[in-house]
Amino acid sequence: MANPFDNENGFIPHLPGMPEAINADSFDEDVLLSDVPVLVEFWTARCAPCRRLAPELQAVAETFRGRLRVFTIDVDQELPAATRFAVHSVPAILLFVRGAEVNRFYGITDRDTLTQAVAECLNAKE
Repeated sequence: MANPFDNENGFIPHLPGMPEAINADSFDEDVLLSDVPVLVEFWTARCAPCRRLAPELQAVAETFRGRLRVFTIDVDQELPAATRFAVHSVPAILLFVRGAEVNRFYGITDRDTLTQAVAECLNAKE
């Protein structure tokens, strides 16, 4: 059976508890106004490390289902969002809590590192 997350565009379709693609127009509502912490991966289709990061993001999204939102944003299609947050290389993962960026990761970041960062935010929130 083919992997639904393995396609030529690197696009991750939205499934409950999984990363969801967003654009610059919905960024403020989806990310900055969220009641729960949010991870946002800035990526491009031609970025091999971005594709390798997809399973890590999926695992983190599943681990924190209902307590974390995970989004992806294609820098080639949404350059204003990358510029707004000074993302100069991909993959870049930004962690937001109550509209503020609280952490940033560049390159392939393992799920344990992401899980720890999210858990710290959730523990601080409680």
